[in-house]
Amino acid sequence: MKKAKMILDRFLHPPKWVICTVPAASFAALIFIFASNREESAAAYPIFLLSAYSLVILLAALPALAGRLRQLKVNLWKRSRLIRRVSSTAFGGRYLNDQLFRSSVSIYQGMAVNFLYMLFRLVTAVQYASVWFFSMAVYYMVLCIMRAYLAFGYRHRERKGVAYELRCYRRTAGMLFILNIPMGGMIVLMVRTNSGFNYPGYLIYLSALYTFYMMTLSIVNLVKFRKMGSPILSAAKILNFVSAMMSVLGLQTAMIARFSSDGEGYRKMMNAFTGGAVFFIVMVTVVVMMVRSSKIKKEVELNE
Repeated sequence: MKKAKMILDRFLHPPKWVICTVPAASFAALIFIFASNREESAAAYPIFLLSAYSLVILLAALPALAGRLRQLKVNLWKRSRLIRRVSSTAFGGRYLNDQLFRSSVSIYQGMAVNFLYMLFRLVTAVQYASVWFFSMAVYYMVLCIMRAYLAFGYRHRERKGVAYELRCYRRTAGMLFILNIPMGGMIVLMVRTNSGFNYPGYLIYLSALYTFYMMTLSIVNLVKFRKMGSPILSAAKILNFVSAMMSVLGLQTAMIARFSSDGEGYRKMMNAFTGGAVFFIVMVTVVVMMVRSSKIKKEVELNE
C-alpha cells in the first residue's frame, strides 16, 4: 500500500524539470495537431495522452505554486519602489490594502470587459449574419446593465444598509431568471436547427484560454466573496460565473464545428447536453440566491 502511494505521489509530483518542460512541449504539439488538422494521425493519440498527463501534474502542482506566488507577491510588495509609490496615494493604498474596495473596483472592470465582449459579439453577428451571435450580444448587454445596477447599488450601500443590499441581490436573481427564459428558448432553437459557427483563424484558441481563465476565476471569486458578507459583491461574482458558463457553451459549439468529424448528430447531442446544463445551473443559482437572501434577511431581523 505504501509503495503504491509512493508511486502515485511520484506520478503526480514529478521532478521540477518535468513540470517545466513536458506541459509546454505537449501543449505546443497539441496546438500544432489541431492547427494542421492531424487529429486522426498516429502521432495525435500519444500527444493527447501526454497533454492529459500534463494537465494532471499542473493541477497537482497548483497548491505549492499558489503558496510560492503568495510569498513572491509579499516580497515584491516589500521591495518594489513602484508598489510603495502606489501605496502612498489615497486610491492606490486603499486598492492594495482594502479587499472590499478592490472588489468594488472589480465590478467596474467586469462591466468594461463585458461591454467590450458584447461589442465583439455584435460585430461578429453582423459580419456572419448569425442570429445566435446576436442573441449572445443581447445577453451580454443585459448582463452589462445588471453590473451597472450593482455598481450603483454598491455606492449607496453604506447609507441605505443591509436591507438595501439584499433587495439588490434579490432583484439581480429575478433579472437572471427573466433573462434565462429567452436564452433557454435560443438554446432550444440552436439545438433544433443544429446551428454551428466557426471562429476565424487562431481566435478560437484565444477564446478557449479566455473562457477557461474566466471560468476558473469566477468559481474562485464566487467562494471567496460569498464569505465577505456583501450580497452585492456576491451578486457581481455570480454574474461573472453565469457569463463564463455562456462563454463555455459558445466555445463548445465553435470547437465542435471546427474540429469534430462526428457529424451533425454529435453536435446536436453535445449542444443539447451543455445548453441544458447551463440553463439548469443558472436556474439553480437563482433559487439559491433567493433562499440565501431570505435566510440573511431573517438573521438580520433577529439581530435587530
